[in-house]
This record gives sequence, structure tokens and C-alpha cells, in this order.
Amino acid sequence: MTHHINTLASLAFAGLSIVTSMARADATLVYETVTADAGKTVHTFNIRDRFIRVDMDSEPNRYWVIDTGLLTIADVDKSRQEYTFEKLPRPILPGAVAASGEAPAPAAAGQQPEATVTSAVASSAAETATKPDPAQELAGGAAILAAEPVLAATRNKESVAGIGCRVVIEKVDKQPVAEHCMAGTGELGLTSREMITLSRMFTTARRLGLGWVGVATPDERIVSINSRLLDGDAGQQLQSVSYEYIENELMQVPKSYRRIKPGQEQSDEAAPADTGTAVPGSS
Repeated sequence: MTHHINTLASLAFAGLSIVTSMARADATLVYETVTADAGKTVHTFNIRDRFIRVDMDSEPNRYWVIDTGLLTIADVDKSRQEYTFEKLPRPILPGAVAASGEAPAPAAAGQQPEATVTSAVASSAAETATKPDPAQELAGGAAILAAEPVLAATRNKESVAGIGCRVVIEKVDKQPVAEHCMAGTGELGLTSREMITLSRMFTTARRLGLGWVGVATPDERIVSINSRLLDGDAGQQLQSVSYEYIENELMQVPKSYRRIKPGQEQSDEAAPADTGTAVPGSS
């Protein structure tokens, strides 16, 4: 009898897990980004597993599809029905150890988010990456921010868009340069894989010099939902997060679109086919 009850309980739990899994849709996050030159853009991040689509209200006919596992980016122009497709350098993403994009090992038991954020991955990446020169500046006088940042958590907590977060200070040459309020998977309602994808988006943005202030921890478990430079107006703040199924077409590059070389404009010359890598999610 006891065995029968345990079996029923196991089946009920399995059924609940399946329903929960089916009910959990993809994630969409909307951030407002202010760059050092006071330009303001609303970025929409549609996340499905290791893929992220980035839309910008300032360029409604353009979007990116980034594969954070294989480390590729498709830059799509809807008005001209063209796209570029490039591989991202592997050092661009701390923690990217395999094309499968699997999550890094769990943090040690008892590790607290308020501790100073460090990791062997970040140290290794910092040794091989080009370190930012604090003397260099972005437009508007803001110091260039590192892709592998030095972060120190505080005891202060805030709420952004109804989501709780912890205040973290970013330093360059031991000097505070930015303040972030950071949240993890639980607060944002993201899966571990979605958090890795979002983290790599912020790291990629810094490596590409997009002027975004948002940041992720080197272990890819926590991201900023509100960031601001201490010297200047640049910042990045979460506006909303939602969980709805994302249509396949949104995460793909239409087959009818023509691939062009980076920098190529209004030319009839098509880019050579890349036989080694497929465009992520091509329809």
C-alpha cells in the first residue's frame, strides 16, 4: 500500500513538473539604454535557450540574432532584406568553454552574493584579453568599462521594475566608476540557460564597444537591471520582463534574405557561402 501511494505521488509530481515545464515560455526583457553622448534607445531582448534577438527602437528595420553557444551574430536589415553573419572571438565571453553553451559548475556552497565578485574564469580571461586603459574615454568623458569587470557588492538593496536587486560597485584601477543594481535567476524568473544567454549579451556589448553600462558577473549567474556611470549620464535600466512564447520566425533570418560581407552596402556582389557555419535559426 505504501509503495502504491509513493508511486502515485511520484507520478503526480512528474505530471506537475511536465505542466510547469510546458507553461514556462520564452523570456522577453526590455531595457532603456542611455549612452555617454545622451542618446537614448529602448532595447528588446527576446531569449530562447542560447539564442537572443536584439531589437532597437532607434533602428526599427534592424535586429541581431546572437547564438551565445556557438558565438555567432547575424546583423539583419529588414528594409534591404540583407544580413551579415560573423563569428565572435571566443575570448569575448568569459565562461564559454564549449559550443554546447552548457552552464558552468555551481558556485561553492555558502557563497554569498554580497561578497566581492571574482572567479578563476574572469582572471584567466583578463590575462588574455586587452585590458581597458582608464585614460581612454568614451564620448562624453566616460571611462571605458571592462568586459571582465571588478565588482564589489554592498549591503544596499533596491527595487527596479518591481524586481529586487542588490547594489554593486564597479571599479577601474580601484576607483569606483559605475553603480549597478543586480539580480539573479530567481528575481528575474529566468532559467539558468537564459541567464547565461543574457549575461553573454552584456559581455558582448562591452567587447564590441556599444557604450552599454549593463554588466554581468563572470560566473554568468547575475546581471544588472539598473546601471549608471558615476561620472556622466550613461546608464541602462530594465523596464519590464515577460514570459511568452516567441514565434520561431522572430528568432530566424529568412532564407530569402541575401547575405553580404560586413561593410558591404548596396552591392550586387553576394558574400561567399560559409560552409562551416550555418546562420542560427535560418528559416
